Amino acid sequence: MNHKDTYAVVDIETTGGNVASGDRMIQFGCVLIEDDKIVHRFATTINPLTSIPKQIEHLTGLSNKSVALAPYFEDVAATIYNLLEDCIIVAHNIQFDYIFLSGELQRCGMPALKNKGIDTVELAQILLPTESSYRLNDLVSKFNIEHTNPHQADSDAAVTAELFLELKNRLKELPLVTVEKMVEISEHLTMETSYFFGKFLAEMKQERLPLSESIMIKNGLAIKIKEPIFEQKAYREEVSYPTTVAKKEQLFQTKLTTRNQQIKMMDAVFDYFTTNEKGHFAIEAATGVGKTLGYLVPLAYIATVEEPVVISTYTTLLQKQLLEKDMVQLNTILPFTVQAAILKSKNHYIHLTKFQEVLRDPIEQKVEAIYKMKLLTWLTETETGDLDELNLTNYNHVFWSKIRHRGWLTKPEEDLWHNEDFYLHAQQKVNHASVIITNHSFLCHDLNRKEKELPTMSKLIIDEAQHLPDVATEASSETFGYYSMQQLIKTIGRTSDEKSFLGRLSQLTQQLPEMDRSHIENMELNILSLEDELSDFVHQLLMYCKNTTANKLYEQEQIDIQFNRETSWNLALKKASKNVLTLMNEINYLGLELVNHGLNEKHQLTQRERYLLEDFFDVLTKFETQKDIFYAVFQKNEDNEVTWFSYKEKSPKNTFTIKRSKVDSSKFLKEKLLDHTPFILYTGATLEISGSFSYFEAQLGESQLRELVIDSPYDYKKQARLWIPKELKPIKALSKKDYVQMIVEQVENIIEHSNENTMVLFNSYEMLQEVYFSLQQKSSVSGRELLAQGFSGSRERMLKRFFRSTGGILLGADSFWEGVDLPGKSLSVIVITRLPFESPDRPFVKAKHRYLEQKQLNPFTVDSLPKATLRLKQGLGRLIRSENDKGIMIVLDNRLIQTSYGKQILAALPKELPIEEIPTKKIGEKLSHFLTIEEKEMN
Repeated sequence: MNHKDTYAVVDIETTGGNVASGDRMIQFGCVLIEDDKIVHRFATTINPLTSIPKQIEHLTGLSNKSVALAPYFEDVAATIYNLLEDCIIVAHNIQFDYIFLSGELQRCGMPALKNKGIDTVELAQILLPTESSYRLNDLVSKFNIEHTNPHQADSDAAVTAELFLELKNRLKELPLVTVEKMVEISEHLTMETSYFFGKFLAEMKQERLPLSESIMIKNGLAIKIKEPIFEQKAYREEVSYPTTVAKKEQLFQTKLTTRNQQIKMMDAVFDYFTTNEKGHFAIEAATGVGKTLGYLVPLAYIATVEEPVVISTYTTLLQKQLLEKDMVQLNTILPFTVQAAILKSKNHYIHLTKFQEVLRDPIEQKVEAIYKMKLLTWLTETETGDLDELNLTNYNHVFWSKIRHRGWLTKPEEDLWHNEDFYLHAQQKVNHASVIITNHSFLCHDLNRKEKELPTMSKLIIDEAQHLPDVATEASSETFGYYSMQQLIKTIGRTSDEKSFLGRLSQLTQQLPEMDRSHIENMELNILSLEDELSDFVHQLLMYCKNTTANKLYEQEQIDIQFNRETSWNLALKKASKNVLTLMNEINYLGLELVNHGLNEKHQLTQRERYLLEDFFDVLTKFETQKDIFYAVFQKNEDNEVTWFSYKEKSPKNTFTIKRSKVDSSKFLKEKLLDHTPFILYTGATLEISGSFSYFEAQLGESQLRELVIDSPYDYKKQARLWIPKELKPIKALSKKDYVQMIVEQVENIIEHSNENTMVLFNSYEMLQEVYFSLQQKSSVSGRELLAQGFSGSRERMLKRFFRSTGGILLGADSFWEGVDLPGKSLSVIVITRLPFESPDRPFVKAKHRYLEQKQLNPFTVDSLPKATLRLKQGLGRLIRSENDKGIMIVLDNRLIQTSYGKQILAALPKELPIEEIPTKKIGEKLSHFLTIEEKEMN
């Protein structure tokens, strides 16, 4: 292994994805690397003797005309084969390039490729564990590698070569023990990527570098040493809050611009928390006020370690932003340091002991190997152990449930990694902080916990407060899934299955006389009975659903049926539900008995056997949660609850779920939070409607709120427009097909006349999907970045790509209506596909409206209309993010100007915002005029 390898970094462009189907290569690029230096470059365009599809032409810039005089692949096949001989081929997503290239060579009578191959996507996933995207463009921009012609083979090969060298450098920085573990795992990677790790390890052993001072090695695992936590000193006595504008200017100097609206908010917040007047306070601070520092600056002079202030915000992403951006900025302004800490639930953190155990498990899928190697790198970088740092789109794979923190069954001190435990470290940070940052979901779940994780709160700030009622409703929501229950039953298993829990526990009972074998036998009998009983019961429920929907035509794939036990319950269903519940209770009881017996004998157990008990306990906990939901649905009845059955027509049984939720969360919030917290400051950009906070108050269960509205500093008359196309037909008169066509035509009209980034907002994923598929077929969209929620990666990944694009189109629903910060040119046009009313057919919405009617309230007036109004305000808030921004909102729904409720919505928008009806033909011309020519007026 001492010979020097030559790496051939390859990229190809093709007419499609399959040589056998007649697709051909149109460009080949290759860069040779020896001794970590680029020694040779080769690139050629190829005449494919077949037409290049339009979308490939737009993507690569290669047309039929531009390749007409290029050589055929037959002319260059031997040159390419000889160039690659004895080289290790490196490519970004190697399997496509390698298979296609080998197929083309064989077509021309050359031998198939037998070269070793390395994939830079996998290397990047392992060595850059916290990246949100592993697309070539995104990775090269991270390393500031110049990429002149993306999607051209010569340019792509050149930047992939530079990326490969950067990744090699990253590998050099890792401790030897980490690379040794990676080599053990790497045999499961694509092609010969494992050869690369093995070769590199041999080189590392020859030239041993000293271990970095920031790394510690324990039990054969290398992790980053955490910064010690210092007690925060009480500076507040020495430094007082700057009450006057002059004192604030002196404090801010050049670090913060003095803004009247922000100062007004600062003073109001300071007065509220220091005057000891009872009652809670709501401040609507419009976009541009700078509300975060508006409450953080006064807070810094109030919060102490003994009496910390808790800040709750909407998402974990906003939590991170508060800690890593806003708190950092605050500490550059202040003459002292404020320590803040994030409070999240245990399962956000990696459990080192569990991870070490999982490292020993055999690998069954390639993705597990990548995850394990990714985490080995990450542990040398992270100080928090917070899995959110990995920026994965989802954490659904069973691997993550194995290594997540779930607390301890025994004493935490018995954990081998107790001193380095990330969750305990996060708790220590919280205990030493004067500002504790959490999110609404954690807050609402904590209100329900017997053992609270949040400290006793006397001062609480709820940022993005408009979301709290919905999050509280969601926190109270529960789902019983037939498939989930089947999986739990399968996991508990049978004694004959050595991999199942009962199989493994059965072996354990032979060593431990304390563990009663009859418990396992009884549990197995109950499991078998439950499988049959539950299957029959769900079958009966599906029959009930089919009878309920017999006279209705359901176009949608997903079917939701509201369930009312008082009117829909028959004797057979009642009896069957009792039988199922009895079996669940028995299984749960026997399982917990087994765990307790095992723990009584824990001194006789190996570490691995203890983990078996802990994992079994986790499965029982999930099982018990499902059992409790089942009991609540079929044995309990509450006024403020709604239950519905949900399934997909194609696979009704496996997709069958029972959902249960509170209709109104105000009572829960009042009893659990409002009545126990002396000082609560609510803030957000959309709390009131036309000067009234009454809807916001009703949602929370508040009364007699202190209120303050701080208007936007932006000049909406100059900076924004709201347009409604003149020829729109009433939405309710359009078929689904016509409605999709109308949206597509309007979007095409905008993008044909401008190169502005455009966001299209939907009320339903179904419609978003239809529009996305339709737009993909349009030539006007070719060459543009078209991103769609559910198709283009995580929300953060989509926003990153959209921010970097020119003329990008982003289709979003739900979370894209707000919390999106795209200043300047990154967002100039927002298209609202219809007024954002909730679908009245959703079971939850139906139940809520019925609940309001019973209280003699009009659901449309007190719920639907205010919700839609706030949603439109939020949409508009995405558009203007600074004094220099300009933007246009186009609403494809003429109800906004033709109905009385539409006029009520308009009345809640900024008064100076110009609103016009414009013929579709003139929109493009007026749009480019407003955004470009009139821009001079702004400067």
